[in-house]
Amino acid sequence: MIKLSELLLEVIGKPKAIFLAGPAGSGKSYITKQILPSNFITINVDDTYEELLKASGLGLKMKDFTSDQLSQAAKLMGQAQKATKEKFAQSSEEKQNLIIDGTGAASKPLLKKKQELEVLGYECMMVMLYVSPITSLQRNAERDRSLMPSIVLRTWRDVNQNINTYKQAFGDKFILINNDPKDATKGFSQELIRPYFEASKAKGKPKTPEEQAKAKADREKLNTDIEILVKDLPEFDTIDSAKSKINEFIS
Repeated sequence: MIKLSELLLEVIGKPKAIFLAGPAGSGKSYITKQILPSNFITINVDDTYEELLKASGLGLKMKDFTSDQLSQAAKLMGQAQKATKEKFAQSSEEKQNLIIDGTGAASKPLLKKKQELEVLGYECMMVMLYVSPITSLQRNAERDRSLMPSIVLRTWRDVNQNINTYKQAFGDKFILINNDPKDATKGFSQELIRPYFEASKAKGKPKTPEEQAKAKADREKLNTDIEILVKDLPEFDTIDSAKSKINEFIS
């Protein structure tokens, strides 16, 4: 016997899910307004987290938080993650069209979510945004909810190392847009990133000599990885070709 949900899919077509990925400062909010459908439900833990921060009275200027406020903010992030998970479960069960907004730094959970949606009858696409690592650092520093520069660079590296993985997984339903400004600094060096680390007020706990050695090795590998990625840029879609692909996908 054919299930009612299967009959509905035959009548109205498959529900759509668009995964939106990109590092800090890649301009996902801007691109969403420019080329993505406005009637899709957006799943984004950051939206919920910022609402909770405002409602709690903490506000968004996390760079000025005390240790107690950071602890409270961490608990609110846990609440945001739970609420976002519930929103995703309910929306996908109802076969709502979705935009799933994240960084894409971790490919395994993202592709698992893609598989879960496809089992439910969804058709999936990915729109990924690229900016240079210096653009990512610069835009992050201008935000109230700025991250530590080391986290920004690590996320930038992890996102861009996943490009080929996502290309293979999404096939012709993968879009990659270069969202760097025209005057962006394209290169990467210690001299270019030093001002962002010097301006960061974040202070960690004192490290043992072993921890310092490991941290240094991790930094050197991170910088080497980024230097390679910056020199080997992938092919990008134009905004017009991206709009055409998205319109075809949702029609």
